[in-house]
Amino acid sequence: MLLCALIASALAASDADGDGWAVPEDCNDADGAVHPEAKEVWYDGVDGDCAGDDDYDADADGYAAIEYGGQDCDDAHAAIRPDATDVWYDGVDADCLGNDDFDADGDGHQAAGYGGTDCDDLAYSTHPDADDPPYDGVDADCADDDDYDADGDGFVTKRVGGDDCDDADDSVHPGAADTRGDTIDQDCDGTAASADPESEGTAQTGCAGSALGLAGLLTALRRPTKRP
Repeated sequence: MLLCALIASALAASDADGDGWAVPEDCNDADGAVHPEAKEVWYDGVDGDCAGDDDYDADADGYAAIEYGGQDCDDAHAAIRPDATDVWYDGVDADCLGNDDFDADGDGHQAAGYGGTDCDDLAYSTHPDADDPPYDGVDADCADDDDYDADGDGFVTKRVGGDDCDDADDSVHPGAADTRGDTIDQDCDGTAASADPESEGTAQTGCAGSALGLAGLLTALRRPTKRP
C-alpha cells in the first residue's frame, strides 16, 4: 500500500499543470493548455502541441512566414518558398521573389500570350518600348512590321534581295510616281526622269538626222562624176 501511494504521488507530482500529461511528453508542465493533444495555434510563439516545430513555419518547409520576419511568402503551401523552382505563367510566385509571374524576362512587359504586349518574353531587349534597329531580323519593338522595310512603304530593301532602292524614303519604291527633273529615281527603275519629257525624243531625232545627213554625204561622194 505504501509503495502504491508513493508511485501515485510521484506521477501526480510530474503533472504539475494537471492536464493529464507528464514531463517529458508535456513540454510545458506549467501550462495546462500545452500538451501533445492540444490544438496548435500558429504564430503565437507557443508550441501548443509540443511537436517541437517552428511556430512561425506552419507549412514546415523550413522557412518562417514573411509576416513574422521570415522569407516564406505563402506559409500555407510548402511548395512555395525562397529555394523553390518558379514555373512561369502559372500565376504563382513560387520562389517568393515578388516578380511578375507573366513577365519571365523581367523587362516590365507581360507576355503577349497571357494578355500582355511582349512578343518575346524570353528576350529582355524585346518589348514595345525597345528601339528596333532595322535589318537584323528581330522585331524588337513588337510592332509586327517587316524588319527589312524600314520606311514602311510595303517594299523590301534591295540589300536583302528586295526591290526598294531607297528604304529610308517611303516615297521611293517600285510603282511610285517619278518626279521629272529632281534627279531622284522614285520608281526604282534605274533612271531619274528628265525635266523635259520630249527632250529625249528630240535629242534622238536630231541624232538620227545627223546620222542620215552623214550617210547622204557619203553616198554623194561615192557617185561617179559626169565628165563633159
